[in-house]
Amino acid sequence: MAFVDESESNSQLDPDVYILAAALVHGTACEKIRAWVDGLRLDGQRKLHWAKESASRRDGIIRAVESLDVLYLVVLLEDICASPSERRRRRCLERLLRELIQAGVRHVVLEARERTQNKRDLDLLTTLASRHRITARPRVDHVAGPAEPLLWLADVLAGALVASRCGDPGYWERLATSVEIHRL
Repeated sequence: MAFVDESESNSQLDPDVYILAAALVHGTACEKIRAWVDGLRLDGQRKLHWAKESASRRDGIIRAVESLDVLYLVVLLEDICASPSERRRRRCLERLLRELIQAGVRHVVLEARERTQNKRDLDLLTTLASRHRITARPRVDHVAGPAEPLLWLADVLAGALVASRCGDPGYWERLATSVEIHRL
């Protein structure tokens, strides 16, 4: 299974960059890793969210995450044309879906956004399949971030990449050996 979250980089330090990050978790390990990641939340915290964590918390989260048996895949778009976010997402999602299918992923969980945005993701999947731009059609579900701790792994990965691109590479360096990155 793949758990996917998005991020746009720092608009001042790294403008026009869009990231889709995926955590690939073997189906048999999902429950164990989900419970473990959920345990990283602080009391009263709805979900782990990289951008809202302190530097010391980020260090502890990375320490915990780097020990997991999880592979990561990132699609990164450096868009010099400054396309709208939804267009950047479509480009990244198409590439991500192709890579996940090639890796044998049959179930993709995307962090839910607005209903119309979620529908656009599913419409893209239908279009890609009908045009034979993907070789299989994985099951795609949208799940609210607080409801699925495995989505938080993708958020951590995207956050670490943004930090690296903005001058703080330490977090990313600790995860990079488990990451396959594709640039558009």
